[in-house]
Amino acid sequence: MMESSGGVWSDFSFVAASGYRERVLNALSRKPKFPKDVARETTLRITHVSRALREMGGRGLVECLNPEAKARGRIYGVTEAGVTLLAYFDRSSRRFVPVSARGTPYVGFVPKIRGSSVLRILAVLRDSKGKEALDGAIRSWTIDPREITEDSWISVDACAELLELVEARFGDGSYAFIRAVFATTAPSFPTIRGEIARRMSLRALSERAPVVYSKEWNFGRLEVETTPRSADLRHFDWMPTPAMCAMFHGIYEGILHWRGIDGQVRKVRCVRAGDPCCEYHVTW
Repeated sequence: MMESSGGVWSDFSFVAASGYRERVLNALSRKPKFPKDVARETTLRITHVSRALREMGGRGLVECLNPEAKARGRIYGVTEAGVTLLAYFDRSSRRFVPVSARGTPYVGFVPKIRGSSVLRILAVLRDSKGKEALDGAIRSWTIDPREITEDSWISVDACAELLELVEARFGDGSYAFIRAVFATTAPSFPTIRGEIARRMSLRALSERAPVVYSKEWNFGRLEVETTPRSADLRHFDWMPTPAMCAMFHGIYEGILHWRGIDGQVRKVRCVRAGDPCCEYHVTW
């Protein structure tokens, strides 16, 4: 899990929020480089590289190794804090790449979820279980929930850890509690709420699911196949823990309930059972 000391999780959020920072930090992971070399390796414009270096330098993640040199002759490398963050990125990324790509070098992939969604989950739990009970349940979480903002990015590992802590305190081990929490919470996620507000047909809404998914998550792949009265939602290359599986089961049930539709969601395939994907069959 991500270390809580030294604000590592907030550094994660800061870097993960920008593809420029993410790619520049990764480019420096093997050895110090000139900005022009980073730009060539990452295919970023030199202005974007310079800005990313300046921003990450301000947080102590990278540093100029020869500050006396002129701008074009300066060499940049990662600091000890940057090395710690890169090590976490590397460990985490290798867990989520497709099987076909495993064994290839880390290419800057950071599995993450929006902080705004995590805040909605915590709010529902606080209302239903009370602040004191929730604080007790997540006291050992590697993230300080008081520091999460709408614009934060949370690692998928940290999100999975949160769900396990919640299930251990309030659930019975079946993850039905997690499923129920997300059935309640999902319609309040900003991206989902925006789609529901458009009042499109449930079939059209289902076909928009991959778009919504990509706004909340940056890993895995969601494929959808629909008929006038059903939808099959298939999750590939993702994190199929029991809690995560229950989470999406609840999300799909919550959307049906929010739309006032008497439908059903069944999980018909699971990666943990040896299937190529986790599939949810929704009927209405």
